[in-house]
Amino acid sequence: YDINPWDPSLRYHLALETNFHERRPEPGDVAAVGLVDRETHEFIPRARTSAFNLQQGSMLHWIEAGFGAEFTFNDWEDQKVVSRAMNVATGKMRTIQGGIAGMSPAEPVAIGLNYARMAHCRAVVGYANGMDPAIFQDHPEDDGLFLLDLKSGESKLILSIAEVVKKSQYEELSGKRAWFNHVLFNTDGTRILFFCRFRFVEEPRIQGTSLWTVNPDGSGLECQIPFGGHISHFDWRDEKRILISSNVLGDFRFLEFTDNQGDFKPFGDMLDGHACFSPDRRWVVRDEKLRRGDKRFATLLLSNAENTSEISLGEFPYDNKFNGDIRCDLHPRWSPDGKNITFDSVHEGSRQIYIVDVSEMVNE
Repeated sequence: YDINPWDPSLRYHLALETNFHERRPEPGDVAAVGLVDRETHEFIPRARTSAFNLQQGSMLHWIEAGFGAEFTFNDWEDQKVVSRAMNVATGKMRTIQGGIAGMSPAEPVAIGLNYARMAHCRAVVGYANGMDPAIFQDHPEDDGLFLLDLKSGESKLILSIAEVVKKSQYEELSGKRAWFNHVLFNTDGTRILFFCRFRFVEEPRIQGTSLWTVNPDGSGLECQIPFGGHISHFDWRDEKRILISSNVLGDFRFLEFTDNQGDFKPFGDMLDGHACFSPDRRWVVRDEKLRRGDKRFATLLLSNAENTSEISLGEFPYDNKFNGDIRCDLHPRWSPDGKNITFDSVHEGSRQIYIVDVSEMVNE
């Protein structure tokens, strides 16, 4: 929901296609990587990958790194997650040493995560593999955030999980497996927001989450919300202000605060959901789950970022079986021109991508 899927022409939308969607991917499962033509609705396959999940796909991105128009997707290479960059015009493929998690808006660099490790920390956002979980240490010195150079394809560790665990000074982390997740650059590429999470090795459920910011070179590490509370979805409003759903002020709701200031304040009446600002930062779109009797709905909501009054863009029913690891959140995302929103839904029985034109609403 925080990734732009549109090419510069706004004609092609990145997507994966699979022949299943009612179970988690298993080792060896393959998805087609391709483009949806906005004019014809045709899916155009361009590559294949087995490094994907149902919640975050294969972290597809458009990039400009001096090789023409390219898109990236994560992939496996010798039991290691890498990223492939494909030139749309020529079909030529390059390899970047690491699985992309977040993309800088300012320069051709990305932050990578070890999705092989994540499969044994929180499988729903990792990439299925047959590796022995014992090889993944609880608090490794050699794993964490990686800076990926999209031009050279090189990767280097900038922040270890061990370093963050040590700085947290949270005693309950002892004997529990920690990992990083949900990496997002701010609007000018100068700061990175990410989660550090932990759980018992034998227990798949998340036990704790903390929120951190750091510079792209690994310096300036700061804890924004420590372990002990509940934290969920976030987005950067600008280069300093952050939107986060948390119970840090008591009730669980969306809050706004300044990086490293702790000046939390409520953000309208929004409680939770995958929320992201429009390209001009004037609007917020989010999803929300509703239940009426025995029926479930996913709702798409649009709000003005200043007065936070919300408009419903639609309610989309879904079967009760689409829960847990095979849930289908709407994950709304903006087009670069701020005129359209695309989202995922299973209201017609299978996972598909839908588009809604909001140009008249946002230009009022």
